[in-house]
Amino acid sequence: MGKVTVTVAVIRGTAVCAAAALVLRHRMQISKQCVKSADILKELEEKCATPTSLRQIADAMTVETHAGLASEGGSKLKMLLSYVDNLPTG
Repeated sequence: MGKVTVTVAVIRGTAVCAAAALVLRHRMQISKQCVKSADILKELEEKCATPTSLRQIADAMTVETHAGLASEGGSKLKMLLSYVDNLPTG
């Protein structure tokens, strides 16, 4: 009985180690895929980023819009002051 118990314990230990190795290898593969995905997303973000010049144009237009609405002739943009009293329903 003693040899059988030891043999069973060794086999179980070996099976647990093999399963742990498989899980570890799988997690490492997933980790590599995550790194690749992160690299792809970073590259996409860089390609889709708003150029600084476009951001400056948008900021300047916002400033001019606010100035035009604040006073008559306060902006180079032609502004018509209008009021919306209802939200669209369609």
